[in-house]
Amino acid sequence: MARTLTARLHQLDGPKGIRLFEVFDHRFLRVRQTNGQTPLRDYAMDVAILSASGRLLHNSDQGWLWAAGAATLVLFIDLAVLLLGTGSPWLLLPLAGLLLALTVICVTQFLHSRRHLLTFVSRYAAVPLVEILAEQPEAESYSAFITTLSNDIETLASRKDLTAADLRAGELRSLRKLLEQKIITPAAYEDAKQRLLNHAD
Repeated sequence: MARTLTARLHQLDGPKGIRLFEVFDHRFLRVRQTNGQTPLRDYAMDVAILSASGRLLHNSDQGWLWAAGAATLVLFIDLAVLLLGTGSPWLLLPLAGLLLALTVICVTQFLHSRRHLLTFVSRYAAVPLVEILAEQPEAESYSAFITTLSNDIETLASRKDLTAADLRAGELRSLRKLLEQKIITPAAYEDAKQRLLNHAD
């Protein structure tokens, strides 16, 4: 049976990356993530298992910050040796310039790597399942998609014919499928399973 596309968000993720989110029939969310021609993730889920409110998280590559710190430390040592007059200025001055440039590059790369992600987690076990780049491609289409998705989640979760036990069972089934697709780790699945079983008590 053909499904009807009810919401779509297309995002660029870096120079070659793409994130595509599609909601079908106000019920199923498909997530696709690629880097150039390489598919990274492709999975779908019933949106009823998601919490309606996304969490805004800040993500960055800390390696660049560590590299900037190391370059700055060596730069200070170089300048101290230069000021104490115990080394050759012809060697130490170019080295200081190189270290300063390296520090600036590392800090710039760190700032460039910072991303704001709106993360949707599973309703009861709080497993992160969907990461959407905040405010991209621009605020209007981003907000429209998030509003539609959140409304669809709430509508499904508030259906009279679905009890909390039904929702927990559906969440566990969906998480099992995502484990089989290697979207979540075995450890995350086992932790979620325990949380869901404890919730049932």
